[in-house]
Amino acid sequence: MGHPSLGLPPDDPVAGRPAAAARLRAGREQLAERSLAAAIARDPTLVDRYDETARRTFLRDYLQHAEQLARALETGRAHWLTDYVDWIVPVMRRRHVPMRDVATIVQGLGDATAAMLPPDDEASTRAIVEDAVARLDRPRHLPGDRPRGRIASLLWKAAGIGGW
Repeated sequence: MGHPSLGLPPDDPVAGRPAAAARLRAGREQLAERSLAAAIARDPTLVDRYDETARRTFLRDYLQHAEQLARALETGRAHWLTDYVDWIVPVMRRRHVPMRDVATIVQGLGDATAAMLPPDDEASTRAIVEDAVARLDRPRHLPGDRPRGRIASLLWKAAGIGGW
């Protein structure tokens, strides 16, 4: 990533696939709806676990996800989406969304863009989305992402640690 205080030039907005990025930006609202539908198709239990308000929040979030993917496509550098995925981990944890669901949401974005873009752009988009999903592997192993069992919860509560 170019950083001006380090003397590095900024990312070139035409180095990658600017036409594909423009197409994603033009159809952001449709892309958001298709992405949520693709995520639900990947994991139908999302409908059971999240109410209508949470799904609307995911739909709103997809607008920013699409913008970050468009930046990654137009510059040809995947760090725009992978760094963004790192950034949304604490936000999603605060909303009590496990990382496997975040990965499903990001994969839904990749599935929806595959339908909007030509096949040659689809391959680069898939690579960017796979890098972003791979970045979510580490936070999946952090405490709090897996539901605690009854016995473990009782032991932690009895010890006075994590009193919930």
